[in-house]
Amino acid sequence: MPRRRPCPRSGERCPRAPRLGPCRDRAGTVPGQCRDSGFPPRGPPRAGRAAGVCFIGRSNVGKSSLIRALFSLAPEVEVRVSKTPGHTKKMNFFKVGKYFTLVDMPGYGYRAPQDFVEMVEAYLQERRNLKRTFLLVDGVVGLQKTDNIAVEMLEEFGIPYVMVLTKIDRASRGVLLKNVLEIHEFVKENTQGCFPQLFLVSSVEFSGVHLLRCFVAHVTGNLPTVEAS
Repeated sequence: MPRRRPCPRSGERCPRAPRLGPCRDRAGTVPGQCRDSGFPPRGPPRAGRAAGVCFIGRSNVGKSSLIRALFSLAPEVEVRVSKTPGHTKKMNFFKVGKYFTLVDMPGYGYRAPQDFVEMVEAYLQERRNLKRTFLLVDGVVGLQKTDNIAVEMLEEFGIPYVMVLTKIDRASRGVLLKNVLEIHEFVKENTQGCFPQLFLVSSVEFSGVHLLRCFVAHVTGNLPTVEAS
């Protein structure tokens, strides 16, 4: 019997969909030092393949907008943001010098590509240098049933991940507090590989972007250490 996962569109259980073809790479390269993109370097690049992180979330959760905000100090990196929700259909790769690679996953839920599960599963299982996955959750609506798609994959494969609450500038304080508390409870009761700290960000106001940028640099081994005097 084929393993059954939540459908990437509805969140309901469904058989695994056949893969329709290989993913398409679209890389943006940042030349020189990582400080050009706001990610500080630490010594020479590691031998072998660079570390990687990936961003995943529902369609229209704001992945591309957040990645553009993270690279705001590197205008040479072009991050396209579509006006149409769910425009990202394939995995997009952004190389930060020789230090790490950031992957923008296609969105699940609304307008999810038919081969979403097969595509993402293959990447998560094969990428040994994947240091952290960032699961984006809409700050206005909070965790949804379709978010179980990503949570189940990450928990099953034992991949460390962290939740990021996006669009906090659009949510009222009451709604934001409710969603934050629900996520904290969900992480405590239902996850093992999720980082306990929730990151709250706004790609419009840049709230929380610098802290998230530093965390990405930390998990990829590119954050300078300060020795205590």
